Amino acid sequence: MKPIILGPTTFLFSLLILTVLLRADSSRAVQAAAGSSPAGAWKTSREAGAPRASAVRNVAVPALTPTAQSAASSPTDPFAPVYIVTSRDTWQGIRGLGREAVTQHDSTGQPLVIAETRADRLGAISEHVHVNERRCGGYFAFPTRAQAEAFVQADRARQAMATSMLAGYTLDNQATVNRWLPQVQEQRLYDTINHLSGYRNRYFASSHGKTSAEWIRTHWQSLAAGRSDITTELFTACSNCGTQPSVILTIPGWDLPNEVVVLGAHLDSINGSNPYDPNQHAPGADDDASGIATLTETLRIALADGWQPRRTVKFMGYAAEEVGLRGSNAIAQAFRASGVNVVSVLQVDMTNYKAGAVTDMKLISDYSNTELKAFFITLFDTYLAPMGLTRGSVACGYACSDHASWTNAGYPAAMMFEAGDPNGSFRYIHTPYDTLATMGESAQHSVKFTQFALAYLGETAKTRGRVTGGPAQVLVMP
Repeated sequence: MKPIILGPTTFLFSLLILTVLLRADSSRAVQAAAGSSPAGAWKTSREAGAPRASAVRNVAVPALTPTAQSAASSPTDPFAPVYIVTSRDTWQGIRGLGREAVTQHDSTGQPLVIAETRADRLGAISEHVHVNERRCGGYFAFPTRAQAEAFVQADRARQAMATSMLAGYTLDNQATVNRWLPQVQEQRLYDTINHLSGYRNRYFASSHGKTSAEWIRTHWQSLAAGRSDITTELFTACSNCGTQPSVILTIPGWDLPNEVVVLGAHLDSINGSNPYDPNQHAPGADDDASGIATLTETLRIALADGWQPRRTVKFMGYAAEEVGLRGSNAIAQAFRASGVNVVSVLQVDMTNYKAGAVTDMKLISDYSNTELKAFFITLFDTYLAPMGLTRGSVACGYACSDHASWTNAGYPAAMMFEAGDPNGSFRYIHTPYDTLATMGESAQHSVKFTQFALAYLGETAKTRGRVTGGPAQVLVMP
């Protein structure tokens, strides 16, 4: 066969085509090799047409970034980098979901890991903690590595767990507490849980997450009708809480206004199987509409009684708990930076599930103030045990709920947790089935937690006379 001889133009054209084909094959080969490792897969997914993080204004948390502002990634970008602080044990189970891990220690000597992950992998991390460690939470989340490192370096957990508070925890307000306990109404608890779980979700980056938080503030305001001394606010100074605010209601103390008592629960929800979809179905009836309902009924009863505290009281609904305790950490760090004297924190996270032969509630034994835990036991044994209720204890692990934010900031915090069942906690959390229907269409188990919260409120904030105003309210739906 005669050789084919190409002209100059044809030769150059053919050479150009060959170059393009070789580059395409090379690119595919590099991507295939990269996809064989976690780090490579990370890079490929970001480069192969994936949206990059968009910059939004970062509201600095004083204790972490007192002067500088950093560009936080948009909460709607699934590939946005997120920097987590977690325990070394948890990291061993999720290391395929992160990279560039660095080991550090908190003030108690606990080995921690700071690592980079992606926003769309937080659900998988939470699912691992839930399924394999049989608990919730498991990490703090930050928009920058610098903030994560500053958080660990400023840790005051050792101080918070061991300190003896000057305020003291005494039992001498039985007249107030005993008047309150019979007033808890299961139907009101049910109505609040039913309303909050009626949102498609309360996810921190969805429109529902914002409107549900605003509804809580409006409803708490209605409970305080006629009380000009009470204020409510939407706390928005959180750099990575999306558009979801935390809610804070404040009742000023009459005798000891600079000593602050906190009652808190988180207001967001999440679906672990579809964690980054703003339209995910996440009713979150137990986790944690039940906690917000417990706080709401506690507030209603105290204000309907015309109660005034000696110490300042703050009821808080925290944003973005399900994605790394973001709202509570922002508040706790801001309070620490401002020198707010928080003398006691109660966390209520999941209060409405019990099945089988288990105790009625469990004291979280770790990452909590020793003196406050002892006081919780005294409160329970004095006010709830005579009703035939029983208690136990359980270790929760690192960063399992919002009390950990207060502990890290150096404040005394503790938590009572729901009974669950013999196999652990409510198996439907973080699913579309976390509903009242799967809890027997009842809020009866939240009644006992409301009674505990009332005992805590009366015996920590105490009583300074009674005033008119704040009548019992009917639940107002938007």
